[in-house]
Amino acid sequence: MTAFAELLKSVMAATDVACLRIAGQDPARVTTIAKAVLPMAQASGVAVLLDDPELAVKLHADGVHLHGAEEYAKVRRSVGSDSIVGVACPLERHTAMEVGEAGADYVMFSVPAHHHDDALDLVSWWTEIMTVPSVVAGALTPATAAQFIAAGADFLAPDAAVWSVADPVAAIAALMKA
Repeated sequence: MTAFAELLKSVMAATDVACLRIAGQDPARVTTIAKAVLPMAQASGVAVLLDDPELAVKLHADGVHLHGAEEYAKVRRSVGSDSIVGVACPLERHTAMEVGEAGADYVMFSVPAHHHDDALDLVSWWTEIMTVPSVVAGALTPATAAQFIAAGADFLAPDAAVWSVADPVAAIAALMKA
């Protein structure tokens, strides 16, 4: 088992992990990582998403994360109705609503630090109006994670930098306990 797979296993033991996204468009890199962690994650009930729809199908991932709404319909047809298809949306309502109404399994709002209040308002509004789950992504702290959870965020996606801190397991667990 790779060092990252061991680390991921520790995180899954320490806190509730719903999904793991293996980001990137380099098929060799993504395949190497997926082969190391995909079986373990799926066996633990953790969905695994890739950014590349063809690779997701080939590697038997649980679905795809899209970086924009424009390819949603095409990707949904290619991966099928049983796969998860989530979409990153800008911090604005219109695109997120269109994607949600088209059938996306989640919308993800990436939150830059200087738009924290705008994002809180959007997540709160989204929770009141829509049934499609929301994911808040970014450089979260336990305090900001707690605010987004209180606003109604369904899931948190910590920034990839969390894997480089001194104790990633404790850092991720702290976010999830917020």
